[in-house]
Amino acid sequence: MFKQANPVKTAWGSLRKGFVAVAFFSLFLNLLMLAGPLYMLQVYDRVLTSQNADTLIALSVLLAGVFVVIACLDLMRMRILGRLAARFELSVGAPVLNAAMRRRVQGETSSGENLVEDVNGFREFISGTTLTAFFDAPWIPIYLMVLYVLHPLLGLLGLVGAVTLTIMALINNARARGPMEQASQARGRSDALFDTSDRNAELVHALGMKGDLVRRWTALQSDAHRYKTRAADRVASFSVVSKTVRMGLQSAILGLGAALAISGESTAGVMIAATIVLARALSPIDQPIGQWRTFLAARGSYSKLKQLTEDYADAPLNLNLPRAFKTLDVKIAQAGPPRAINANIRSIDFSLKAGDVLAIIGHSGSGKTTLGKMLAGIWFPQRGEVLLDGSPMSKWNGEDLGKQIGYLPQDVELFDGTIRENIGRFSTAIDDAEVLRAAREAGVHEMISSLPEGYETRIGQGFFLSGGQRQRLALARALYGDPFVLVLDEPNSDLDADGEQALRDALLAAQARGAIAIVMTHRPATLQAANKVMVLRNGNQTQFGEKDDVMKVNRRNVLNTPTQSSVVKPVAHPSSETQISGAAQ
Repeated sequence: MFKQANPVKTAWGSLRKGFVAVAFFSLFLNLLMLAGPLYMLQVYDRVLTSQNADTLIALSVLLAGVFVVIACLDLMRMRILGRLAARFELSVGAPVLNAAMRRRVQGETSSGENLVEDVNGFREFISGTTLTAFFDAPWIPIYLMVLYVLHPLLGLLGLVGAVTLTIMALINNARARGPMEQASQARGRSDALFDTSDRNAELVHALGMKGDLVRRWTALQSDAHRYKTRAADRVASFSVVSKTVRMGLQSAILGLGAALAISGESTAGVMIAATIVLARALSPIDQPIGQWRTFLAARGSYSKLKQLTEDYADAPLNLNLPRAFKTLDVKIAQAGPPRAINANIRSIDFSLKAGDVLAIIGHSGSGKTTLGKMLAGIWFPQRGEVLLDGSPMSKWNGEDLGKQIGYLPQDVELFDGTIRENIGRFSTAIDDAEVLRAAREAGVHEMISSLPEGYETRIGQGFFLSGGQRQRLALARALYGDPFVLVLDEPNSDLDADGEQALRDALLAAQARGAIAIVMTHRPATLQAANKVMVLRNGNQTQFGEKDDVMKVNRRNVLNTPTQSSVVKPVAHPSSETQISGAAQ
């Protein structure tokens, strides 16, 4: 079976040519770094002995020119890495967002996980100084070889120092990885509690939970900081030790060079040059040790992003099917949230044709919301199918299916943007005529027109909307594009009398133009626009049919079972609609 390429891995692989360019600049950069030791070698061994000022001036001017070239090469290297980091971020941003939304659709979340921070952190790693040390590391053997050429004992001392620091880096990695992972998990729990408390601040305030939640969050933060401090202490300890070892090695090679110079086996220039070369050789090892936390965090972010996009990869594109306009057939034997062990929807079997308006009623917890998500193509049944014009929804391309679905969930969310953009579903080519039509059908055009900026009013910038206004705007969004199937989950929970009338008018308008509307409701007023009714109980379809037929059955049930829930108040149009309300409570 064909396995889709991982977008994070692909994005990292696409930087290969850029890394080759960085390695090319690193080649000349490290070669030119030998100019400093050569300059010191010439000054000590030739200029001081010959007392020739012209040679000193010429060497100094030449070295200054080399340093300018080094600066340019280093600048070019950092600029390339910065652009590679930006390319990586742009390449993985959309796949990560798609995977995160797909994970949310499947009913799974990772508490406290900040994927944006992971992407940004890995970008900073690519563009930072930590990565440059890896490009300089292949030159360590060259510098050690230069030391060996200066004198075999100097090369041996440099080799011992490099091996010692490398072993320390590996030990540092082994000892710091565990606390860093524990700190990340603890931080995730504290961030999840912070986010939940912030989103539900009004509830927290009303129930007097603020003090207890703050104390709990502080305790979780303390756990995170304890692990983080432990990891930081271990990294800092190895960093200090490695720095001390490096300083000791530089002093040792200086002393060894002096001893060789005294014995006549080398010169003073060799002594100074060897010290500079050793410092350059050990820098690619010593630098990452000091920034090991950055490296571990970047590696963890990369693994997390790669795993996410593997687990929730894009589904393969299906055949483009023609727009549905005839029927909706539902045959579900078992359904529930994706990957859930227990299915709460069973034995659903009904068909609707263009122009039908179905009201689904049932107790809270009877499965109305879950069924609504199946009908909207958000979830798919484990056993069974939901078909549009005979084609299973699972076989449609997601974007094509979404354009034929109008969905209004129980919990209304609007996005940061203008009212026009929210109603137009943030399409890249919003049809203003469709926005206007949808707003008028939802009965919200007058409210929008009364705002100072009208349809260009930005939501999420301090502009407050009531629950009913948000619900009606969300209804307009569901109506945008003239979808064939409307799925409205408790669409009147926050509506007043005018809002209820606008909802009924919208359902009648959808019915008139040949759409199929499905409404999960507890309110009898909504039934006035329905021509079919389904009763859902414990996930099972107990009744389905024409509204009058279903209500007759429920009227008999109500009359034969005089319970408190069966008692209903009369409405302006006394009919059996009130009886179905009693059965739904």
